[in-house]
Amino acid sequence: MMEYSLLNKTELRLTDIYLNDCDLSLIADTVANVLQLPREKVFVIDVRDDHIALDLLVQSMSADQFVGKKEKLLQAVGTLPGVQLGPDVDIHSEGVLGMIALSPLKGKQVVEKTIQMSDEMQKRIRRRVKVFPTGFEVAQGMIEDTNTPFLTERFTGAGFKVQTHRPLADDVDEIAGALRQAIDSGFGWILTTGGVGAEDKDCTVEALLKVCPDAATPYIVKFTAGHGRHVKEGIRIGVAKEGLSYLITLPGPNDEVRLCADILMANMDLEPEAEELAEQIAECLRNRWLQTVGSHRHAHHHHHGAHHHGGHGKKSL
Repeated sequence: MMEYSLLNKTELRLTDIYLNDCDLSLIADTVANVLQLPREKVFVIDVRDDHIALDLLVQSMSADQFVGKKEKLLQAVGTLPGVQLGPDVDIHSEGVLGMIALSPLKGKQVVEKTIQMSDEMQKRIRRRVKVFPTGFEVAQGMIEDTNTPFLTERFTGAGFKVQTHRPLADDVDEIAGALRQAIDSGFGWILTTGGVGAEDKDCTVEALLKVCPDAATPYIVKFTAGHGRHVKEGIRIGVAKEGLSYLITLPGPNDEVRLCADILMANMDLEPEAEELAEQIAECLRNRWLQTVGSHRHAHHHHHGAHHHGGHGKKSL
């Protein structure tokens, strides 16, 4: 059932209603019962000669709780002891709750239209992609950004609308701000490339966690911090779902981004949980790590190669 945000417009006013030695708690009980709300969420907040006001302490309600419920609510309140309804009795609300006054038929039509519009909006959002390259090397042109053109072509070819962005600095606040803005702008897939390594400059996963503290951040490989350039426990990626948006921090090497893109494409219409998608990506990258590095090169690579995860060139692990 369609869920409506009340947008802090939670007051209901009943007009042309007259009370005589009435128990206000009974009115609150009755309204709570009709609107299928917990009793402690409904309060009578004002009583005048010919009207009363109630406040609903909820952020959202499903359509079947209130749309078209005017007659039922007035009838229930009108049967209470000490309540007299006038000939012009009515219910008013400044916000979404105003739909309580619709006829059941009109209410049904409005809800169906709203659901249709919501579905269309969700479909549009899910087909919008934002790509953020990250890193000093990319911003300065030291490393060619092969990822953004590839991702743009891949997603555009699959029918998505892709918007790119200038390279972001290796700065947690700048990246986090860009992610928040992309969520607010209605992008369904928000991707960063680079900055997932173990150097102190690598911070895309940290930026994601600042925006989405519950993000899934599985490790690709772990090692002892403090060796070479490494100041962190290992290399990890991040996936979060915020509303209709997926936020994903991809590695820097282009061949790894290509592998990740295959997984993203396979999940585009499935609405996976963040943990599930993160593990699919991580497992793919772990397998590539084992295949390309191998145990005989493991120690050497830790010291000399892992930092490429922060970059965007054609180098690969």
